[in-house]
Order: sequence, then structure tokens, then C-alpha cells
Amino acid sequence: MVIEWSNLKKRREEVKSRYSSTRKIPLVYATKRELISAELASVSGSVLDVGGSDKFVGRLCDKAPSISEYKSMDVDTSVAHDYHSLADIHRTFNTLFVLDVIEHLTLQEGGLLLSECERLLSPGGTIILTLPNNLHPTAFSGDVTHVTSYRYHELGALLLICGFTEISIRRVSAKKKLGHRVLAGLLSPIMRFMDVDFATGILIKAKKP
Repeated sequence: MVIEWSNLKKRREEVKSRYSSTRKIPLVYATKRELISAELASVSGSVLDVGGSDKFVGRLCDKAPSISEYKSMDVDTSVAHDYHSLADIHRTFNTLFVLDVIEHLTLQEGGLLLSECERLLSPGGTIILTLPNNLHPTAFSGDVTHVTSYRYHELGALLLICGFTEISIRRVSAKKKLGHRVLAGLLSPIMRFMDVDFATGILIKAKKP
């Protein structure tokens, strides 16, 4: 898959027309468990966990009565998964989770991943991705295996290029205590000046038409 600069630029401007800056993105205070549990409450049917790792999503699916089936895929063959390659999957799912995966790939590899995800998603289905917020001082740089640092509008643009629609974005912070929120408010002018953000994560949802 070749990602042309002109198309990427056009599409990311489409995303920025809705979310003009990172700080215009709604903020959710939640742990990862709370975040994914809430997403599972709003979907139903079959789930594919792309980059399933320790099958964290599967354990949450077991508690979600609307989920009828969970399957996992991961290239790590040292852990048992239903699939170890997206190319081996010849069916579709109602919901795909791609959690903290795409930042470990190059831009071209990320485009191929999302193109495959579009193939594996049923019409009207939902893809849910999380990734580090690269405006946070350490969220991206804290892992040596991170490869591509996406801003929200760049990943949104890539989703549009791959055929997804109805892009929805949230910033995520697990710092839920009142003191953290007050401190973030007090430091807001400084963070805005320095172009940094205290939210460590970004969640992006999109639909397959």
C-alpha cells in the first residue's frame, strides 16, 4: 500500500476540521480496563483482538453479555492465539480492537494493517484503536519498540484513506484523582505554550460503511 503525501495531507485536514487541536478532543478519565469495558458495552456480536498479547480484551469480553464470540490474533507465536497472521483470517467480525499496536509499525505497515482490518470488519462494524498521545512528554518515548509517532489527525487520516468513516476521537488519562485534575488545570497555560498534554493516551473509533 502506497500512502501518498497529498492524500494524507487532505485527509488529515478533514479530521482537523472537526478536532482543530489536541485540546479540542474530549477527555476521558479512565483506566485501560474501564475504558475497554465501556466500549464493549456499546458493541455486540463477534470481536477480533488484533495484537491480542495477553488476551486482556478476551477476559473483559467474557463479562460482556452482548459479545457472542472473541478471537485473538498476534504475531507472537510463543503465546497461543486463534490466529498469528491477519492473512490467515477469512471471515469478518463486528468489532476489531487494535490496542497499542500501530505505533510499533512504520507508516506503510500501519496502512497495510488498517487495510487488512477494513477487510476483516463486517459492514457497519467498528474498529477501536488506542495509541500513545505523542504530546505527552513520555507516553511515546517511554518504549524503545515504538516506531511511528502519530498525532490524532494523522491516524484519523490513515483510517479515512483505508475506507473507514465516522471518525471519533478521545483523549485518555488514568489520573482520576481531584488533585491531578486541579494540577492539570493550573498548568494548562504552560502546557499549551509548550505544546504538551497531560493525557497519556488517544482512543480512536471508526466505522466500516
